[in-house]
Formats: sequence, structure tokens, C-alpha cells
Amino acid sequence: MSYGPPVISIDVEDWPQSTWDRSLPITERAAENTRRVLQLLRETEVRATMFVLGKFAERFPQVVKEIQADGHEVACHGHGHLEIGRQSPEEFLADVRRSKDLLEQILGTPITGYRAPDFSIVQDTLWALDVLAEAGFEYDSSIVPARLPRYGIAGWPVLPTRVRLNQGGSILEAPLATFQALGRNLPVGGGGYHRLLPGFASRYCARRIMTDAPFVFYCHPYEFDVYEFREIPVRVPLTVQFYQGAGRRWFEQRFRAFVRCFGGQPMYAMLSSQPWQEFQLCSLNH
Repeated sequence: MSYGPPVISIDVEDWPQSTWDRSLPITERAAENTRRVLQLLRETEVRATMFVLGKFAERFPQVVKEIQADGHEVACHGHGHLEIGRQSPEEFLADVRRSKDLLEQILGTPITGYRAPDFSIVQDTLWALDVLAEAGFEYDSSIVPARLPRYGIAGWPVLPTRVRLNQGGSILEAPLATFQALGRNLPVGGGGYHRLLPGFASRYCARRIMTDAPFVFYCHPYEFDVYEFREIPVRVPLTVQFYQGAGRRWFEQRFRAFVRCFGGQPMYAMLSSQPWQEFQLCSLNH
């Protein structure tokens, strides 16, 4: 069975604010980078799901409207890009409601999807799925089914799954792509992995994965920005610049080659393509 084309998902945020200092304002550069990605998607004739940060939407509501006008799905990335583990359930509910309501006011349509900052739904924060269902989200795409230092849940299903929640509701979970090698799942779904892996390796992994599961690809508009660390007025250590900037100069070329090979689709199209398996959250929440 084939599960293509890949889901193309883009987390719309601003690198200095989302990664370096949460107190920083969203900059004009974030809007410019997002518009650059929109132009690239027009040229490649690909529709994507764009998980928009609430702070970005507050500053640039017109860009959010442009995303919708181009035929892309707008989904929620929370408000201030604060990891879930640093919030109480009440704070997290307020955060996602604030960003969801803002996006719905801007667009006039329901927002049904969510992705956590830094993929921060992990074993200790699985309670967040109950909160998302309470807030009215139909799906989440925050879990990496792999054992990693900062995020991921080993043993999580690699296929999209309807999770029956402990409080009685349910939510669809669309995990990020992983590749099985040496007896473990390795994340290959995009971002830094797409920047650092050779293009042919990324395409090989995607082709293999899509025989067994959907390939959920992700990236950020700033990863197409080659000169960001030379030009932003924020002092960032060279080690961070290297880690966060490595591979940006060929990121657009690799992205074009990837979608030229496979095409792409938004999240809602993949999730609505068939009924997905179910399991009870308590089976993993222990």
C-alpha cells in the first residue's frame, strides 16, 4: 500500500523569538520569510498545512489571510512558543484557546489542527491531548514516535491514530515521519534532518516510509533564510549559529527536489483519506 504524497507542514514562527528568547517581538523578517515560502509553494503547485504561531498572527494578520487565500490549511502552533512542560494544564488551555480564537477571528473559519512548540507532547505531557480535545481541536501533529533526548515517545504508533482519551473524548494524532534502522526509529521528517541529510538520502527514506505509513514533513520559513544569522541584531553564539544554520544554503534546492519527486498535500487531506486505527491513551500513558 502507498501512503503518498507526503504531508507538507510548515511551522510559521520567527527564529529569534521561538528559539532564542521567547520575550522578543516577532520581526518583519518572519513575514518576509513566510511570503517567500508561499511563493515557492505557488511555483511548485503544492498545498500545505501551515501551523501559525499566535504571536505571528497578532503581528501579521494579513499574511495569515494570504496563506488561506493561496489554498493552504491554517492550523494552530500555540500563542507564544512555550513548551507544554513549562505550563500547567490551565495555562496550556488558555494558550491554545487564545491562538485558536485569534486565527478563527482573522480567517472566519474553524481551526481544527494543532502542533506543539518543539514537539513537546512527550510521555509526561500526554495530558495535553485531553486539553486539545477540550479546546475543540480535531487533530494534533506533535508526537515523534522515537526515543530522543528532548522530545519523542518510544513505542508510539507510526500511523495516524485516533486516540481515545482518558476523559472520554478522542483526537487524531498524526506523528512525524521516522525511519526504522538498527532496531530503532530515527526522525527524518524535515527541519534540521532535511537540512543535514543529503537530498538523495531524504528522498530514499521518504520513499521507503510511504510504503508503510504517511510521511509527515515539516519545516520553518526561516530555514530558507540563508543570511539570517549575519543580519539579525541578536547576538547568538557561533555554536548555535552552526547548529541552527547548517544546511540552510541548500535547503530550498532540496525542498524543490523533494516536492518535484513526490508532490505534497495538506494534513487534512491525508487524515480524511481513510479511517485510522484507534487505541486507548492509558495503554501508553503509564
